[in-house]
Amino acid sequence: MIRTYSSSRVRRRLVAAGVLGVAGALGACNLDVSTPDVVPPTAVEGAAALPTLLAGASGDFSVAYGGYSNGDNSDAIIQTSGLFTDEFIAADFFSTHVTIDARDANPTNDIISRVMRNIQRSLVSANNAAARYAQLKPADPGFARVLNFAGFDYLFLAENFCSGVPVGSVIDASGNTVYGASRSTTELLNLAIVKFDSAITVAKAAKNNLMGYTALVGKARALLDLNQPAQASATVDTVPTSFRFTTEHDAANDRTKSGMYELMWINTRLTTADEEGGNGLAYVSSDDPRTATEDLDVSAFDGATEIMAPVKYNSYAAPEVIADGIEARLIQAEAALRAGNYAGAGGTLAILNNLRGGAGLGALAPAPDAASQQDQLFAERAFWMFGTAHRLGDLRRLITQYGRTANQVFPTGDYFKGDKYGTDVNLPVPQEEEANPNFKRSSCDQSKA
Repeated sequence: MIRTYSSSRVRRRLVAAGVLGVAGALGACNLDVSTPDVVPPTAVEGAAALPTLLAGASGDFSVAYGGYSNGDNSDAIIQTSGLFTDEFIAADFFSTHVTIDARDANPTNDIISRVMRNIQRSLVSANNAAARYAQLKPADPGFARVLNFAGFDYLFLAENFCSGVPVGSVIDASGNTVYGASRSTTELLNLAIVKFDSAITVAKAAKNNLMGYTALVGKARALLDLNQPAQASATVDTVPTSFRFTTEHDAANDRTKSGMYELMWINTRLTTADEEGGNGLAYVSSDDPRTATEDLDVSAFDGATEIMAPVKYNSYAAPEVIADGIEARLIQAEAALRAGNYAGAGGTLAILNNLRGGAGLGALAPAPDAASQQDQLFAERAFWMFGTAHRLGDLRRLITQYGRTANQVFPTGDYFKGDKYGTDVNLPVPQEEEANPNFKRSSCDQSKA
């Protein structure tokens, strides 16, 4: 059910200073996105050009991940995957948002096309830069960084879209389109692991823990998606909980401004969901500081939906977490659950409560049975990683690895803007990809997790 909040009752749920200050000095770093558009490798020459290529790849990744200040078109994978699941709801009347929110996404949806295009652009940009680093400065930590960008781009495609996504289409030196092959979800995850493995090797040689930890968390995330929890847990064993790698934004220009702030605080086109469609979590009414919101009154677009804006994205400078040590511990908590160690030493409950204690949150009570233990774990993942493009992958894993049905995990029933929720469990490959002879629409099953 969507809760409605009275516009005369302004409620502010602000995180107390220091409550979530888990980054610490060790490994805490941001991703600078002060950059122009994609910089093709043919436009610059020599090792002196590598910082420019790195800046271009960094900016393209940030735009694909969290968007930028682009007016009403600030959507990126964080907003779109959150809208498709139970994190955000549509606060405007445009079908592009409403159909995604209602799990009835069409391949002609312009937002989905834009999100896919930006991820693909980021992937090409990262791969271009990686090729130049391999030639010119293979021991440079920037090499590991762009390899990590490519790895996460593959993850975004695998976790959020249907199987059969075409990747690798490029324009050759003659201006001709060279179409990439369609890749299954499993193939995309394995491609991500290849990139992360390379990043681990480069980061180790460069003695760059930041990029090494980032690659380890990314690889473990892909292994978890591949139903290899023990391997995922072992991968992040050395990652400190204090590690944190984020994007970096500021108000210098439109490209460096946070798209999350633009879309939710300024344009009021999306809002935080609360118990959406029966199965959704209580991100607002729980008063949990990890999903703190501020009531901004009703949307300027539809004039009816109350805007509960996420405090974690309350300025143009607000960063988005790409990978951190909290995710590493959550991966280990899930591996412990899968191994049958929920309540024992080093088990799921202990890991979850250690994280909560470090953030000043009360301990969780033991869950009595397997289903409720799974619910507890995935709720903790949802609250810790709220608004970071993890939720859709988690809901799909609940179906493929835990035997849930779509109607048990996704919002379902009556949709609050009319009609019913649809049956989609992933985002479709945009219609424009049908120009690629390697892509077959039949391979994109939107009802298959």
